[in-house]
Amino acid sequence: MDRLRVGVIGCGQIAQIMHLPYLMELPQFEIGAVCDISPKVVNTVGERYGVGDRYVDYEQLLAQPDIDIVAILTMDHADIAEAAAEAGRHIFVEKPFCFDPAEGHRVLDAVERAGVKLMVGYMKRYDPGYEYGMARMRAMEDVRLIRVHDFAGDFTVHEPLYTLVTGDDIPQDLLADGAAKIDAASKAALGTSHAHFFDLYNMLLMLSSHDLAILRGAFGAAEGVLFSDAISPTELLSVLDFGPQRRCVFEAGVWPDYLWWDEQLTAYGKSESVSIVFPNPYVKYAPTTVTIQENEDGSPISKVVPASHEEAFRLEWLHFYDCIREDSEVRTPGAEANADVELAVEMIRAIRV
Repeated sequence: MDRLRVGVIGCGQIAQIMHLPYLMELPQFEIGAVCDISPKVVNTVGERYGVGDRYVDYEQLLAQPDIDIVAILTMDHADIAEAAAEAGRHIFVEKPFCFDPAEGHRVLDAVERAGVKLMVGYMKRYDPGYEYGMARMRAMEDVRLIRVHDFAGDFTVHEPLYTLVTGDDIPQDLLADGAAKIDAASKAALGTSHAHFFDLYNMLLMLSSHDLAILRGAFGAAEGVLFSDAISPTELLSVLDFGPQRRCVFEAGVWPDYLWWDEQLTAYGKSESVSIVFPNPYVKYAPTTVTIQENEDGSPISKVVPASHEEAFRLEWLHFYDCIREDSEVRTPGAEANADVELAVEMIRAIRV
């Protein structure tokens, strides 16, 4: 089996918990280089995974000639993705794809010119529980109402499960510059009238871009946004149009006092409802469950299906390997991810001001 060498840019929590361990475990891949703006993080990760090529500047990693794939696991992705495409590398990019759809179009143009593959890390689209539930939803008769519910809680509850290193040596001016760049891109996307909803938009992209992706995977593209309300600076309620007599209620937010994960996609039909309930994404091998309520022999029944313990982060990397080796299309392409960002912008702009 020919291995693909991966250069990892951004070695924070999600890299340490999920991506680096699976890239090390899977025989299809080899970690060829690591990069992070924190010297402490990149050196600790390099030692842990036996990677000698370590960088604090992503351009130096892109100049390394033996890298096949660049995994972009940073906070802000567009400039790095564009540079990776121009360097002729295949690209795995974490969500959100970008903060301004104009950035996304720039990346997509670079990818097309270079003839490389780009896959967005919407790992929930590769989850066996989601795949099972999605198939049931697509087979349902007369789906009238779709509900997306995602209220994230305490993001630290998983930390005792892992040995993590944090970048407490990053210069403050570097962090400020990165935050200012995201701020400017987000406000450019929202426009003058809605720029003050920056925090809400950031929540939608950082937390609920996954929800936009699973919604698209199950029901296709929304036709528009009928209503949005900013419940608080970090809580959003929207109603999306999915065609004649089909609506989606989309509710998302951050409630720090929650010590549990609270995310589900539910479809309500004429004689059946199907709900896909997702576990904390930072806990490995926890199954996504599917709850089905239906009529059987004149009685209402309910059953819960824990579809699989397979890990979605692992499965998405196997999918990307096959796409590169077989020259096939990825399931979560950049064009769809950019359309998700455009929908997020529309959801915020639908808020009355």
